[in-house]
Amino acid sequence: MNNTKKFASTLLLTAMLTGCGDTTPPSQKATEDKTAPEASEAGRPVQRADEPGLTAEYAAFRKEQIADVNYRISVELDRESDTFSGRVVADTEIARTLQQPLTIDFTGGEVKAVSVGEREIPFDYNGHFISIAPEHLAEGENQIAIDYNHAYSTDGTGLHRFEDPQDGSVYLYTHFEPYKANRFAPLFDQPDLKARYTVDVKAPADWQVVTTAREEKVEDSPDGRRHWYFPTTKKYPTYIFPLHAGPYVVWEDQASDIPLRLMARKTLAPNVKPQDWFTFTRQSFDFFQKYYGIDYPFGKYDQLIVPDFTIGAMENVAAVTFNEAYVSRGEKTQAQRQQLANVIAHEMAHMWFGDLVTMDWWNGLWLKESFATYMASLALAENSEFDDVWENFYLRSKQSAYRADQLVTTHPIEVPVPNTAEAFSNFDSITYGKGGSVLEQLPHYLGKEAFRQGVSNYLQEFSYGNATLSDFMDHLGRAANENLDDWTQNWLYKAGVNTIAVRYQCTEGKITELTVTQTAPKDHPVLREQKTQLGIYRMQDSIMSRVAAVPVTYSGRKTQVRAAEGLPCPQILNPNDEDWAYVKTSLDDKTVAQLSQHINAIESSFTRLMLWQSLFDKVTDAEMPLDQWIDFALENAGAESNINVIRLISRHLEAASAYAHRFDIPETLRAERLQAIEHFVWARLNSAPAGSDAQKTWFETFARLAHTDEALQNADQLLAGKLEIDGLSVDQDKCWKLIVLMNRQLHGDYEQLLEEELKQDNTDRARSYAITARASRPTSAAKQKWLDSIQDRRGELKLSHLKAAARSLFPAEQLNLYRDFGEQLFSAVPQVSETDDTLYNKAYAMLFPVVCDRDDIAPYSEALKQNPDLMPALGRILKNRRQQSEKCLAMAKLQKDSAVR
Repeated sequence: MNNTKKFASTLLLTAMLTGCGDTTPPSQKATEDKTAPEASEAGRPVQRADEPGLTAEYAAFRKEQIADVNYRISVELDRESDTFSGRVVADTEIARTLQQPLTIDFTGGEVKAVSVGEREIPFDYNGHFISIAPEHLAEGENQIAIDYNHAYSTDGTGLHRFEDPQDGSVYLYTHFEPYKANRFAPLFDQPDLKARYTVDVKAPADWQVVTTAREEKVEDSPDGRRHWYFPTTKKYPTYIFPLHAGPYVVWEDQASDIPLRLMARKTLAPNVKPQDWFTFTRQSFDFFQKYYGIDYPFGKYDQLIVPDFTIGAMENVAAVTFNEAYVSRGEKTQAQRQQLANVIAHEMAHMWFGDLVTMDWWNGLWLKESFATYMASLALAENSEFDDVWENFYLRSKQSAYRADQLVTTHPIEVPVPNTAEAFSNFDSITYGKGGSVLEQLPHYLGKEAFRQGVSNYLQEFSYGNATLSDFMDHLGRAANENLDDWTQNWLYKAGVNTIAVRYQCTEGKITELTVTQTAPKDHPVLREQKTQLGIYRMQDSIMSRVAAVPVTYSGRKTQVRAAEGLPCPQILNPNDEDWAYVKTSLDDKTVAQLSQHINAIESSFTRLMLWQSLFDKVTDAEMPLDQWIDFALENAGAESNINVIRLISRHLEAASAYAHRFDIPETLRAERLQAIEHFVWARLNSAPAGSDAQKTWFETFARLAHTDEALQNADQLLAGKLEIDGLSVDQDKCWKLIVLMNRQLHGDYEQLLEEELKQDNTDRARSYAITARASRPTSAAKQKWLDSIQDRRGELKLSHLKAAARSLFPAEQLNLYRDFGEQLFSAVPQVSETDDTLYNKAYAMLFPVVCDRDDIAPYSEALKQNPDLMPALGRILKNRRQQSEKCLAMAKLQKDSAVR
């Protein structure tokens, strides 16, 4: 699964290294006992609570009850109804005589009949699971059949139904992770009860039906529908079972002997570029089959671009689903193409790591996601057209991980998951970004071939089965002949990011002493060991070149680096050159001083990228005044030509503008700084090479930052076609971004522009843009309308539309309006949490902004104090916003103090 945004999500146990005896440290055993489901003691019965979800304890008990299970699933679909019907036959091998009822997960449906063999039996159904009394089941083989009905979903889970507003076509797709397969059919919905599936489906005659296997035959039915029959699949868990249906447009291709299909709804199809999709898919197959040493195990490979998808993509076996955001209605930038290639590779990596070999329980969710995050970038770096893959990994995965790891809600990579309700509670940038970054360092630490061999051995041993983190680390340790116990404890079971700094002395132009110092945050005081590379740079013929690269394995508080002695004295020193390590870096004063003069002379664009980031880290860590960074950026950024560095700078300029809006500073000073940034961005947009990715990047930034009358007039004329910038095509999506800007600033005929555009572009994406535009209007009436809709009429909005409104309601420059609605916003927090709807809680949390005033921070503290048991999806965000707001205060104080000096 890729949890981008979106997208993520998506980005790993102890080792038995000797083959005889258990070498797991006692402290680690204790940790593992808390993270995985415990088998019941000597078959001790576990009573299942009459409530939604599944606990780890009960799942372990049910695993003891069931020795094996396979499913035959029959489903009847049509385009008009709000519900569908089905029959599941679960061929279930009971491991021993039952003492407790056997439960079958099924949420929110109607159970029409249950039979065992040829005999219909009584059953209990509480809306969450079906219970079958022990006397109706025998030890050994049992054929359990269930006839049922269920409603289609509209929230992107279960079997989701979408009606295209353009042509009325209906499309269906499934999304089940982590515990949603039982919203489609009665199943034993836990990852360690893998099964084979034999499927048949009745559907409208013009629909395509897709599941794991290609159809054996399709017959016409007397009722005008068609009946699809699919062969039995190989074993895999319920959460990645796919069933997609609708009048999808289909493109076909081949990757060696693997048949490929790509599908999209009819009205989106003209914008799809199948050649990119198939090229990236073939390249990924070529890499993964060689790397793993295992042929692709599932025969064919389908990829479907589906509407209303709530995440980036999902690794359903041989029928992967993707968010429609990966389709552009204009020319993609290379970064966007690379992001598409990355998510294709990410989901394909799961076919082996996640689908072929699956975690025992949801505490292992992070491992498959982290592994796919790392492997996707490795696949692109080794076998694609892109030569800046690791720079993009640094920009996306690493930076999101560093931000998350410094929040009060950070957590270890490996965490306990007591029940399915909490499977996603810690599913964030630690799961994807930090996990993937930690895995990325292992090939440096163990050796690339040892890491690859360990992965291959692991996949071969546990194919079609389940495994744990300790199984994975065991194989890596064996392949490298390394004991990874300490590494596992420090990196996977402890939270927080460390910072390194380099201190050195020079005599006669040579280093005489160099030390790497490591610090840890107060709340997470662990010092780690890892390998980094020190980059030593000096000016040579007007170019700041790397004159030495020093690999260093550091540990503890101080590591003296003898290998650096005698090397040229640095003018600039990058402590994590080429981004080997997962660590923050604190630049020495000499390096910072040199950057103000020579950052554009640095030969390596990757080094420039990292040093620009380190400088902005000083701003957000309240070590450098914001004004100082803005001056530095406006003086130096214009000469930058590398697109990744430009993307980073543009992102930081947007953040700087937001902070300037939040700081309590004189209005004339605020206006001056914001106007300087706006003028700079407009100049870059006009001077960037025609049609370049830099031009597209500066357009995106301009459309978010423009605010003066002059800039808005330029935007208005771009929209009307009265102003042209050489090479800039104002396509449909760019058009909407300018309309959002007009509405956010109440400029010109903003409302008429919106209504006229909706008449021309009646797509679902257009409706989301329109909601964004309306919600962002800086009026009390707009805020009241959309806040009421989010709080009281959420059933009238699709989740994607609700999120569009929530994320745009209170931008940084509208904090005065946020204050007007703060009481209403916070008073609804308990009721929102009580819905127990994770997706709604996540959407509601988008309403809360970072603030920079002590009085504005107080409601966060009060809400958390009064509601200590909020759903994690909401409570975590409130904690983060409070902390981020405190950091904003510290930044504002530094800015104020520097102005006084």
